[in-house]
Amino acid sequence: MKKILLILLSLSAILLLTACGKIKYELKDGTMYANGKEATGTFEFILNGYKTKGKYINGLPDGLFERYYPDGSIFIKDEFKDGTLIKEEIFYKSGETLATATDGKYLKLFDKDGRLVESYDADKDKNIIYHENGKPLIITIGRDATIYNENSEILSKEENGEEVNLDMIIKNIGNGLSEIIMDDKVIAKMDDNTGILTYFYSTGEPMITTNSSTAETQFFFKNGNIFFKSNPEINVVGLTFLEVVKEIEKGILPEKISQKFNFDGLVKYLETLNVEAIVLGCTHFPYIIDEIRKRTNIKIINPVDKMVSKILEK
Repeated sequence: MKKILLILLSLSAILLLTACGKIKYELKDGTMYANGKEATGTFEFILNGYKTKGKYINGLPDGLFERYYPDGSIFIKDEFKDGTLIKEEIFYKSGETLATATDGKYLKLFDKDGRLVESYDADKDKNIIYHENGKPLIITIGRDATIYNENSEILSKEENGEEVNLDMIIKNIGNGLSEIIMDDKVIAKMDDNTGILTYFYSTGEPMITTNSSTAETQFFFKNGNIFFKSNPEINVVGLTFLEVVKEIEKGILPEKISQKFNFDGLVKYLETLNVEAIVLGCTHFPYIIDEIRKRTNIKIINPVDKMVSKILEK
């Protein structure tokens, strides 16, 4: 079974500045210097291969920072206040909003039609995936999870990882098939021959299928198209490194961060788990990617690069 490490944190940006023209930029202890002096003004530079424009006041990012696709269209907008990132917006190449993040805690993802697809509240550890009509499909809060149809009717509920009795009736209809009935409506069917449980929309179309034999889960739009499919061959291990993000935002050198947080020990631990890939789940982490690469041959995936490649393909 493949194992992938997901380093999961908020969507936010850190400034990796390079020399531009005759001006020497240096980010030290959270302060930006231009030719040895605290920088004030609007600057243009290259950030992870993308043209970036932003304003500094007394060495600290303040106001709007913009990052651009190669064709000049807007890619990311970051809003800073006295050196602190308070809001981030990521855009499709065609201009529509792809994602927003506020205070590093509240995340929203959108499709190209502006429909809210998913939201996350870090304070409450609350994640919501939405139906096409904007109503919640699945709400998870910690170990609690509830599945709804498009009319906000509950189909399944778990509390602390345990299934809650919703007064359902299970009716055997023969040939290894069973109907799950609630309020005189068939909300799901179970096929014991294949191990597949199917939840339905209120109008009868398949909404979710889970396969107990393969551990595969699929989510469907009403028209039958799949919008989510799990990969049972991948085991995701999530780690949260908020303290590393804080050090990055202070402008601490990558070498010092790697020493302070014992990257050597971390990498050895990941290798004992037979981790096949490390996914950088935060746009801060390209800042320390070289320090990870020095210590391991594990493949490192930067989702921002993958996302940009997919967008540019379209």
